[in-house]
Amino acid sequence: MSSVLPAILIFAVLGAPPQQPPPASKPNSPPAATAPTAPPLEMSVPPGPGNVVWANSTAEAHDRAAAGGKFMFFEFTQDNCGNCQRMDTLIYSAFDLEALLVSAIPMKIDLESPEGKALAARYSIDEAPSVLVTTPAGRLVFLMQGFVNQGDFFRHAYEAIDGYRKWAKQIDAQNVARLSAKEAFDSGNELFHRSDPEAALPRLKRAATAPGARAKQREDAIELLAAAELDSGQPAASRKTIEQLIATTKDRERRERAELFRAQIPLAENRPAEALALFRKFQKDHPTSPHLARVRELVARLQERVAKP
Repeated sequence: MSSVLPAILIFAVLGAPPQQPPPASKPNSPPAATAPTAPPLEMSVPPGPGNVVWANSTAEAHDRAAAGGKFMFFEFTQDNCGNCQRMDTLIYSAFDLEALLVSAIPMKIDLESPEGKALAARYSIDEAPSVLVTTPAGRLVFLMQGFVNQGDFFRHAYEAIDGYRKWAKQIDAQNVARLSAKEAFDSGNELFHRSDPEAALPRLKRAATAPGARAKQREDAIELLAAAELDSGQPAASRKTIEQLIATTKDRERRERAELFRAQIPLAENRPAEALALFRKFQKDHPTSPHLARVRELVARLQERVAKP
């Protein structure tokens, strides 16, 4: 998984300003499950590819996966997607699919559907075909974007799932209060990038306060902690954390990133005027920042948004 700190999420947040802010990701809920809980399946339902019954909604996939201790397997498709059809022809006919789906509840999902868009936004999926495997809680297990050949797909999928299981056992066995700063940060960072910010929070807090941590380790942890708090739906906590970093860091680049991150927090609270004021302040305070061109674009977008009745 990526070890890169959040390079200020604001640059993705305003790609297309929403009328209302999207709900924060909740790893203890099915990812973007918008449909009502599915009724029990009848035993007469015929199996689909892989000799299993495919789910018809994320709610159904979640309920069945949670009940059976399985993963959720999503295949993203689009209309007129030639590679989607090609992948299905190669993957669906392989015996390896049946073996892979022993531990997963599968669902085919349109990338342009409401459920597809929500999942795609959460896991940064931007093309079809793509295959996403998560836990019922929404933690990322495996992601493949684009078409690959049959052999590579199954090899990568099995390696990722096996690696996830081994890593998850280590995570479950951790005594967070006794982790070193490095251990706490590394596990919190991976949990965050696996879309599980709530599990990341106690580890990042430990990394920020562990005895013997170097200044850079602490600031790395605080920066990522603010992002995890915001992603967990805690904007007030995120604001307090990032303001602490702004007030104490001596790293100019980190302070600029932190100020940009601070400016995005009001967007999660549907307060675009406050965000606009903070971005304008950034322009004034940092006239030579390498982020300035992008900030100007964001200011222009926010001015349009604020001007709308």
